[in-house]
Amino acid sequence: MKLRRLLAPSVATALAVLGLAGSATSAHAGDDLPDYWAVITTGDHVGVYWQPYDTPANKVGLTDDSKDGSVLIDCWVSAGQVGTAGDVWYRTWKVNYPPPGGATVTDRDTNPWWTFAPYVNGAWHFHNHIVPQCP
Repeated sequence: MKLRRLLAPSVATALAVLGLAGSATSAHAGDDLPDYWAVITTGDHVGVYWQPYDTPANKVGLTDDSKDGSVLIDCWVSAGQVGTAGDVWYRTWKVNYPPPGGATVTDRDTNPWWTFAPYVNGAWHFHNHIVPQCP
Protein backbone atom coordinates (compact mmCIF):
# COMPACT_ATOMS: atom_id res chain seq x y z
CA MET A 1 0.00 0.00 0.00
CA LYS A 2 2.82 2.37 0.87
CA LEU A 3 4.55 1.60 -2.45
CA ARG A 4 1.35 2.39 -4.36
CA ARG A 5 1.11 5.82 -2.71
CA LEU A 6 4.74 6.51 -3.58
CA LEU A 7 4.43 5.41 -7.21
CA ALA A 8 1.10 7.04 -8.10
CA PRO A 9 2.44 10.62 -8.41
CA SER A 10 5.43 9.39 -10.43
CA VAL A 11 3.24 7.47 -12.86
CA ALA A 12 0.89 10.44 -13.28
CA THR A 13 3.83 12.74 -13.93
CA ALA A 14 5.35 10.34 -16.47
CA LEU A 15 2.05 10.03 -18.33
CA ALA A 16 1.62 13.80 -18.46
CA VAL A 17 5.15 14.27 -19.78
CA LEU A 18 4.58 11.68 -22.49
CA GLY A 19 1.34 13.36 -23.46
CA LEU A 20 -0.83 10.41 -22.53
CA ALA A 21 -3.03 12.23 -20.07
CA GLY A 22 -5.58 14.20 -22.07
CA SER A 23 -8.57 16.17 -21.00
CA ALA A 24 -11.97 14.50 -21.05
CA THR A 25 -13.29 16.84 -23.71
CA SER A 26 -11.84 19.21 -26.24
CA ALA A 27 -12.19 22.97 -26.08
CA HIS A 28 -12.21 23.17 -29.87
CA ALA A 29 -15.17 24.13 -31.93
CA GLY A 30 -17.00 21.24 -33.56
CA ASP A 31 -15.53 18.11 -31.95
CA ASP A 32 -15.21 16.31 -28.67
CA LEU A 33 -11.82 14.62 -29.05
CA PRO A 34 -9.45 14.67 -26.07
CA ASP A 35 -6.27 16.72 -26.32
CA TYR A 36 -2.74 15.42 -25.77
CA TRP A 37 0.51 17.32 -25.37
CA ALA A 38 3.00 15.61 -27.69
CA VAL A 39 6.54 16.42 -26.59
CA ILE A 40 8.98 16.92 -29.45
CA THR A 41 11.53 14.16 -29.02
CA THR A 42 13.32 14.27 -32.37
CA GLY A 43 16.17 16.48 -33.47
CA ASP A 44 14.03 17.78 -36.35
CA HIS A 45 12.61 21.28 -36.53
CA VAL A 46 8.82 21.04 -36.48
CA GLY A 47 7.05 23.45 -38.81
CA VAL A 48 3.47 24.55 -38.25
CA TYR A 49 1.17 24.53 -41.27
CA TRP A 50 -2.34 25.67 -42.25
CA GLN A 51 -2.88 22.40 -44.18
CA PRO A 52 -1.22 18.98 -43.73
CA TYR A 53 1.17 19.53 -46.63
CA ASP A 54 4.80 20.63 -46.44
CA THR A 55 4.76 23.61 -48.79
CA PRO A 56 5.94 27.17 -48.15
CA ALA A 57 2.44 28.50 -48.90
CA ASN A 58 0.97 26.34 -46.13
CA LYS A 59 3.44 27.46 -43.44
CA VAL A 60 1.71 29.45 -40.68
CA GLY A 61 4.60 31.84 -40.12
CA LEU A 62 5.51 30.71 -36.62
CA THR A 63 9.07 29.83 -35.75
CA ASP A 64 9.69 26.09 -36.09
CA ASP A 65 9.46 24.29 -32.76
CA SER A 66 12.28 22.05 -31.58
CA LYS A 67 13.29 19.30 -29.13
CA ASP A 68 11.64 19.61 -25.72
CA GLY A 69 8.93 21.87 -27.11
CA SER A 70 5.48 20.38 -27.50
CA VAL A 71 2.29 20.58 -29.52
CA LEU A 72 -1.31 20.10 -28.39
CA ILE A 73 -2.87 17.50 -30.69
CA ASP A 74 -6.15 15.60 -30.87
CA CYS A 75 -6.06 13.43 -34.01
CA TRP A 76 -4.11 12.54 -37.16
CA VAL A 77 -4.57 12.43 -40.92
CA SER A 78 -2.71 10.81 -43.76
CA ALA A 79 -1.86 13.62 -46.17
CA GLY A 80 1.23 15.17 -47.70
CA GLN A 81 4.23 12.86 -47.97
CA VAL A 82 7.50 14.36 -46.66
CA GLY A 83 10.41 12.68 -48.42
CA THR A 84 10.62 9.10 -47.19
CA ALA A 85 9.59 10.00 -43.61
CA GLY A 86 5.88 9.33 -44.10
CA ASP A 87 2.57 11.12 -44.50
CA VAL A 88 1.04 11.29 -41.00
CA TRP A 89 0.13 14.73 -39.68
CA TYR A 90 -1.18 15.73 -36.24
CA ARG A 91 -4.04 18.21 -35.98
CA THR A 92 -2.47 20.83 -33.75
CA TRP A 93 -4.17 23.45 -31.59
CA LYS A 94 -1.29 24.95 -29.62
CA VAL A 95 2.48 25.15 -29.90
CA ASN A 96 4.63 25.30 -26.78
CA TYR A 97 8.24 26.35 -27.31
CA PRO A 98 11.06 25.04 -25.10
CA PRO A 99 13.03 27.28 -22.71
CA PRO A 100 14.38 29.86 -22.87
CA GLY A 101 11.24 31.68 -23.78
CA GLY A 102 8.85 28.76 -23.54
CA ALA A 103 5.90 30.71 -24.97
CA THR A 104 2.66 28.95 -25.90
CA VAL A 105 0.96 30.06 -29.10
CA THR A 106 -2.63 29.20 -30.00
CA ASP A 107 -4.99 29.89 -32.89
CA ARG A 108 -7.87 30.70 -30.51
CA ASP A 109 -9.16 27.13 -30.76
CA THR A 110 -11.12 27.82 -33.95
CA ASN A 111 -8.92 26.69 -36.83
CA PRO A 112 -6.44 23.87 -36.42
CA TRP A 113 -2.85 23.88 -37.51
CA TRP A 114 -0.90 20.80 -38.64
CA THR A 115 2.46 19.37 -37.62
CA PHE A 116 4.30 16.48 -39.26
CA ALA A 117 4.02 13.56 -36.81
CA PRO A 118 7.37 11.83 -37.59
CA TYR A 119 9.19 15.09 -36.83
CA VAL A 120 7.24 15.66 -33.61
CA ASN A 121 7.83 12.33 -31.90
CA GLY A 122 8.39 9.72 -34.56
CA ALA A 123 4.57 9.58 -34.87
CA TRP A 124 4.49 7.90 -31.43
CA HIS A 125 0.90 8.95 -30.65
CA PHE A 126 -0.17 7.57 -34.05
CA HIS A 127 1.75 4.27 -33.85
CA ASN A 128 0.54 3.58 -30.31
CA HIS A 129 -3.10 4.42 -31.10
CA ILE A 130 -3.20 7.25 -28.56
CA VAL A 131 -4.94 9.73 -30.88
CA PRO A 132 -7.67 8.70 -33.33
CA GLN A 133 -7.86 9.44 -37.03
CA CYS A 134 -9.48 12.84 -37.59
CA PRO A 135 -13.16 12.77 -38.46
